Amino acid sequence: MTDVIARLSPCQSENNGVSTRLLDDEEFCRYREPWNSLLDEARSESFFLKWEWIYTFWETINKKDAELQVWLCHDGQHLVGIAPLYAYFTSYMRVPVRKIAFLGDSVASDYMDIIAKPGYEEICCRAVLHRLLNESPIAYDMLDLDGVCNDSNLYQYIESGCNTTKNVQLLPRFDCPRSMLGTSFDDYISRLSASTRYSLRRKQRKLEKESGRIVVEHLDVSRYPEKLDVLFELHRKRWDALKGKTSTFSTEYRELFNKRLLLRLGEGDGFFSVMSVDDQPASILYIFTYKNNAFFYQNGWNPLLESYSVGMQNIQQAIRHAIESGYKSFDFLRGEEAYKYKFCSESRQAYSVLHFGSGLLGKIAKLLFRFKKRLKPLLSGLRSLGGKAIRPGAHNFCCLQER
Repeated sequence: MTDVIARLSPCQSENNGVSTRLLDDEEFCRYREPWNSLLDEARSESFFLKWEWIYTFWETINKKDAELQVWLCHDGQHLVGIAPLYAYFTSYMRVPVRKIAFLGDSVASDYMDIIAKPGYEEICCRAVLHRLLNESPIAYDMLDLDGVCNDSNLYQYIESGCNTTKNVQLLPRFDCPRSMLGTSFDDYISRLSASTRYSLRRKQRKLEKESGRIVVEHLDVSRYPEKLDVLFELHRKRWDALKGKTSTFSTEYRELFNKRLLLRLGEGDGFFSVMSVDDQPASILYIFTYKNNAFFYQNGWNPLLESYSVGMQNIQQAIRHAIESGYKSFDFLRGEEAYKYKFCSESRQAYSVLHFGSGLLGKIAKLLFRFKKRLKPLLSGLRSLGGKAIRPGAHNFCCLQER
C-alpha cells in the first residue's frame, strides 16, 4: 500500500493490525476525553502524560518554529496508543537543528512515554518508531525523547531488543528519588534515618519555641489557583538570596503555563502544601497527583527562615497528608539534591532516547555528540580535582527544587 504523507491529511500504515496517523491541531483541542481515558487504562502512572499538561504546553509555547507531531495508534476504530511529540528548531552545541521531542520537554516533564492500552505496548512502540525512523512526514536532525524511565513502554521496548534499529540509543539522564509511603505516618517516619528524624524534630521545636502561630494547609490546586502567586513570590525570594544564581522556573512563560494549567485541572489533580508562620507564608510545595501517586514538582520558601528548615518541615507535613489521603508514593522527580534522599527509599533512572537524522546537520550533530561523550570523562576528572560543586539546597536542611 502506498501512503501519501501530509500535515493536515494524516496517513495510515499497517503494523500488525495497528494503524498510525497524526493528530492535527484542531482535533488536539477536542481530544481530552479519549486521551485521558486511554491514559487511565494504561500502565503509565505519570501525571505529565495527562492531556491537560500536554495540551497546555502546546497552547502556550511559541509555535512559530514548532509543529505538532502527536501520533495516534488505532486497532480498527479503537484508540490504543498515543505518542505526544512535537518538532521545533533549536541548537545543539551551537549547531542549528530541527528536533523531535516530547511535548512538555521545556517545563521539566518526567516519566514520559508512548501511552498504550494494556497488551498493545510493544506494537504501539514499534509502529511509532517505524514512522519516526523510516517514514517521518518531516525532515529532522535529532530525535531526543527525554525523561523516559526504566519502567516505561518505550524503554522496555528498546531495551528488550525488539527494536531492530541500531542507531537508537538509550542515554542515562538523571535519577528520580521517590518514597513508597505505606499505610501510616508513624511507620514511614520509623524508616527514616535516626539523624534525619532528630534534625526534623529539633528544627520543629526551635520554630515552635521562637515563633508564634504555625499553620500547615493542604489546598487543592484547582480550588486555590491564587496560591500559585505565593509559590512564585517565595521561589523568587529564595533565588534572589542566592546572589549570582538564576532560576529557570521564575519566568513569565512558566507563570503563564502554570496559570493556564490550573484552570484546566480538576479536584484531586494536586495540592499546595502551605506552611504559614505568624500568618505569613513561610513555605509552599506544588504537588500533582495521579493514580494514587504524589509528584513534588516545585517549591518556594522564605530565606529569612532558613535556620528553621521550613522547607524540610513542610515536606514532612505534605508526606503525612499524602499517607492519610491514601497515596502510595511521594515522588521527588528529577534531581539528585541531597535532601531528597533523606526522605526517599529508592530512586528510578531516567533516560533519553536519542537518534540522529541522516541529513548533513544530523550527521554533524552526531559527530559533536560523539566528541562530547569522549570529552566528558576528562571534564569530570578536571572538576573533581578542583573540588565538587555543591548544589544550592544540598548542603543544608532548607530545600530548593529547581526544575
